[in-house]
Amino acid sequence: MDLIQYLDYMGTLAFAASGALKAVRKNMDLFGVGVLATVTAIGGGTIRDALLGERAFWLGDPAYVGLALAAALAVFVLFRVVVREEARGLLVLDAIGLGVFTAIGAAKAWHAQTGIVGVVTMACLTGVGGGMLRDVLAGDVPAVLREEIYASASLAGALAFWVLNVAGAHEAVSAGAAAALTITIRLLSIRFRWRLPRRIGGRARPPAQGDQS
Repeated sequence: MDLIQYLDYMGTLAFAASGALKAVRKNMDLFGVGVLATVTAIGGGTIRDALLGERAFWLGDPAYVGLALAAALAVFVLFRVVVREEARGLLVLDAIGLGVFTAIGAAKAWHAQTGIVGVVTMACLTGVGGGMLRDVLAGDVPAVLREEIYASASLAGALAFWVLNVAGAHEAVSAGAAAALTITIRLLSIRFRWRLPRRIGGRARPPAQGDQS
């Protein structure tokens, strides 16, 4: 198993944990926690594969579903412990998952010869699609449509992958750069509380001190 596979599994665990946390906070039962965790972990990649006309990735490797269900059970049983660690390790794992999923989505789209629009769309969908499904099922406006630098980080990573590949870089280099850039932007946005601009009541919200678009 290579490094990308390990990181992919780590990202799956982190995404599943975020889905499970949302479910517990919404007072869902154990079944609901498992569903939301699994959808968050594999939802984006499943939609990507369907759009590319491929078999869903988790059908060939049941470890993804197993990891998602394991994370769901762990969060359900150890909810208070997980919440204490959420602001630290879980956010880092989530950022790693976002970066790796972005790179994997971009690489799959590149091999499918989809062009720049396909590469960027499939990369972002892989990275943020599961979280969007999670929020919709939980009855919330998807977080990526509000103000966090999340989908934007995935977008930047996907563009980096496409530019490097077009320039003739080895695909491993392009994928590594895409993942690294996505992770870096996401972690910096958490550290410095970067936000995209938004309008409230028809007026632009001035950025708070330290905020950037």
